[in-house]
Amino acid sequence: MKIIETEQPKEDAGQSLTDALREHSKKPILLMVSGGSAFSLLDFVEPSVLGPHITLTVLDERFSSDPAINNFTQLEQTKFFASCINKRVQTISTKVLEYESLHGLHNRFDTALHTWKEQNEDGVIIATMGIGPDGHTAGIFPGEHGVDFNDNTWVVGYTVPKEVNQYPERVTVTNTFLRNKVDQAIVYAVGSDKYRLIQKLQATETSIQEIPATIFKEMPFLIIFTHS
Repeated sequence: MKIIETEQPKEDAGQSLTDALREHSKKPILLMVSGGSAFSLLDFVEPSVLGPHITLTVLDERFSSDPAINNFTQLEQTKFFASCINKRVQTISTKVLEYESLHGLHNRFDTALHTWKEQNEDGVIIATMGIGPDGHTAGIFPGEHGVDFNDNTWVVGYTVPKEVNQYPERVTVTNTFLRNKVDQAIVYAVGSDKYRLIQKLQATETSIQEIPATIFKEMPFLIIFTHS
């Protein structure tokens, strides 16, 4: 885990993603992006590094048909997504289908990830990530929620209490996937509360159950961009 404090974290994180995509341009790439504030770094990715060797999807999904809530639908509204379509980037959609259940989306997303990996054994998985004020990352929230994020599964679908998050139904990759399958990750984390969490991660032993972003320390190649 490397931390970079900079006066322009969005721009520098976007450049880091550009560099990663360029470095692995000769291989198939699965690019998994986080929603929320982490979307903003995508504005600074150079379109020249995009192409049909890339498959784009999200790292986690809010189970909702509401376009103001669903992460993939929001991704579709970005300039970055328009550049991806223009460059013939492939996609794995996590938009909720008509009559689809939470379990159905969970299975569809899990199958899509396994299929991509089976078809691209030498492929590279790159993720953009964020961190919430509560220490959550991807769709993994603090506390016990009746699911195991550390078993052999890649994706889980579950419900968190509304007092934990306003979007309770979630589909997310697991710690196992982040730890063992993501080759490179770029974290965008700006704000005093997030900065304090990052400093805590760096300075102390933290519990992955209490602060899910502790997974950052277990991932093979991860850079955090934060404000100086």
